[in-house]
Amino acid sequence: MFNIFKLRIAKKFFICLNLFYLFFLFIPTIYIFFKLKKLLFEQIRMQAETIYQQIVITRKWIADHGGIYVEKLPWVEPNPYLMQIGEKAILLSREGKILVKENPALVTRQLSEYTRKNYLYWFKITSLNFINPVNKPDMTEKKALLEFSKLNKLELNNAYYENIENIDKNNVVFRYIKPLITDESCLKCHAKQGYKIGDVRGAISIFIPLNPILEKLFSYQKGIVITFITGLILLNTIIYIISQKFVFNPLYNIVKLLNTLKKLYNPKISEIDKRLNTKEKVKNEWELILAGIKNFIETINMYENKLEEEIRIATKELERKNKELEELIEKKSFMLCNMAHEIKTPLTSLKGSIEYLNLLITKKEESLPSDVKERAKEFLDIAKRNCERLSRLLTILVEIEKAEAKLLELEINKFLVLEIIKECLQTIEGVAKEKDIKFQIDIPESLMIKADKEKILAVLLNLIDNAVKHSPTNGTITIKAKKVSVNGKSGVQFEVWDEGEGLKVEPEKLFEKFYKCKPEGFGLGLAIAKAYVSAHGGKIWAKNGEKGAIFCFSIPQDKIDA
Repeated sequence: MFNIFKLRIAKKFFICLNLFYLFFLFIPTIYIFFKLKKLLFEQIRMQAETIYQQIVITRKWIADHGGIYVEKLPWVEPNPYLMQIGEKAILLSREGKILVKENPALVTRQLSEYTRKNYLYWFKITSLNFINPVNKPDMTEKKALLEFSKLNKLELNNAYYENIENIDKNNVVFRYIKPLITDESCLKCHAKQGYKIGDVRGAISIFIPLNPILEKLFSYQKGIVITFITGLILLNTIIYIISQKFVFNPLYNIVKLLNTLKKLYNPKISEIDKRLNTKEKVKNEWELILAGIKNFIETINMYENKLEEEIRIATKELERKNKELEELIEKKSFMLCNMAHEIKTPLTSLKGSIEYLNLLITKKEESLPSDVKERAKEFLDIAKRNCERLSRLLTILVEIEKAEAKLLELEINKFLVLEIIKECLQTIEGVAKEKDIKFQIDIPESLMIKADKEKILAVLLNLIDNAVKHSPTNGTITIKAKKVSVNGKSGVQFEVWDEGEGLKVEPEKLFEKFYKCKPEGFGLGLAIAKAYVSAHGGKIWAKNGEKGAIFCFSIPQDKIDA
């Protein structure tokens, strides 16, 4: 499962991923920590400012009304300061209730006591020139009052002092101190102390407990830390699963394969694997793969160059062999033609001698016994037929050899197709009548062809003669010819249809030299037909029809010059 950590690149990837995560998420998280803390303290400051404004408004209202009378509570004593300045500190109402007059300072102190009992917040009035010892400033308040005294009237409007303090081991408070500015309503009570309008008479010191807020802040921060750590774990897990499946597992397998191939095909290269475990490590597996690919490409190029050299040598050798073979074929054709010529010469003499003997026997017919005469004529006829057959065989062989050596000469003329078909039928008429064969001609009367007339006649005679041999008695042979277009080039196509048994072997085999379907003949008829058609640049083929075989050949007209 953890095979991927054998890859140096995988280790680097996850280190970089976590550094990326820490840089782009941890720093924002720290920022959020401080921002959250700042926002909370800003909210506390706004709360303290609100409390300050409420106190000031309340004091101003009481001062504007010259103080307020409230029902005396058992623990409340009359304000001695009011009696000193000639104010009525106590009064009896019509209902018989005792009313005590309270000034802004006393109301402020009593409200603070009420809030402190509920542990919401508390506050007090403080001054450097205090009358009531309760209003004596502590060290923080004294420091704030001294700073306020140094400010001008404009600066005092926005001045405040804040601090966070531990009032005991378990309680932390936020201190917010803001100056009290003397106005006209204050002079009634404080003019004797030498205050003028705009002077700093003292300050309101507000205490807001921070324990609940700090607990909430810690809870938020704890949640953020847990979310951060969970995100880090989830990110690593998801990236690990995806990268293992689609990147590192395939990469690990490729590296293993490369190492295996190196050990199999070049054991010396496997020394690299030993160095990989030392200080000579490659930076990552991609470099190893690239090095392996480069090595394989170099090996392939080496084998390719070697193969090209071998092919070049083999091609050169083949060219030499082909040249030798062509020379041998040429020599064979030359020798065969010469042999045919040398054989045909005595054959011609022999044929002439046989004809002379036959003529001589005819003249001496009366002096010879009838049985000797008939016997002699029979032998002479056999000898004559064999001489003619041997002469035809030699002629065909020479023609085939010339065609294969591309030495066959053509006498191109333009003639009507029907004209040559009629010559064929006249030649083959006797054989066809023996089997009552009928011919059906499907050829346009005006169809012309440019070709060697004698060669085309020989091809047609071979095909029609074969059709007669393989057709049943009273059969029909169909001869067709038409203009065709092959790859945009014009030509004339001939077809000979018979009603025989059809083809029983591969059509290509029929056109091989000395191949015979029946015992009689030399097996050269279709071979010489193919040679003549090929000499014209044409094509000959055979196929089975509905009833028998169909032999076709085409003669292109664009390649032939009359």
